[in-house]
Amino acid sequence: MRHFVLIGQTASASADFSLENLPSSSGRLDALLRALRAALLVSHDVRRDVCVYLVLRGGPRAPRVLRVEGARVKFLRPDERSLAILIKKTLEAAPPVLPELTELRPGIHLRDGDLADLLKEVGGAPCYVLEEGADDVRAQPLVNGDAWFFLGDHRGFDVGSRELLAARSAVPVSVGPVSLHAEDVIALLNNELDRRFNAGL
Repeated sequence: MRHFVLIGQTASASADFSLENLPSSSGRLDALLRALRAALLVSHDVRRDVCVYLVLRGGPRAPRVLRVEGARVKFLRPDERSLAILIKKTLEAAPPVLPELTELRPGIHLRDGDLADLLKEVGGAPCYVLEEGADDVRAQPLVNGDAWFFLGDHRGFDVGSRELLAARSAVPVSVGPVSLHAEDVIALLNNELDRRFNAGL
């Protein structure tokens, strides 16, 4: 199972955003949705071996962690608006308090908590942090299986997140010498893993 964790420092943890003005009203949830699409969707199919976590730190309900499972999610479409509608409906269905991971729609779970809470689920699995200037991922002995990849949003990583990931011995890697958007980084990572391990769906 591949796990992608995207930290949205201002991304809305509630449904109080406009579909007509998603970038400005949602704390740049739109950037996380594009990364979600890159992680899970391929042409006419969904990657069933991928799980995506969105750490939502914006708004009055924050922080919350939203998990999307490729093996179980339904009605996942590639356009940004459809993804925004799906997540908005999920957040609307959420009760005010969610101490445990709760499935609100098929394959979509939500819980209260932040990165520190999520890291408790990782166990001894290998972790990688996507960082500009780090060693090229193509030169790393990646693990075929239960690996976790952590990415920042348009603001990158905050100090607290960096410290948590460093304490977890997450390995810094990059996908090349040029700074890319998170969704492009994930597409390249998936491609590298597909090529290296002959992955299927």
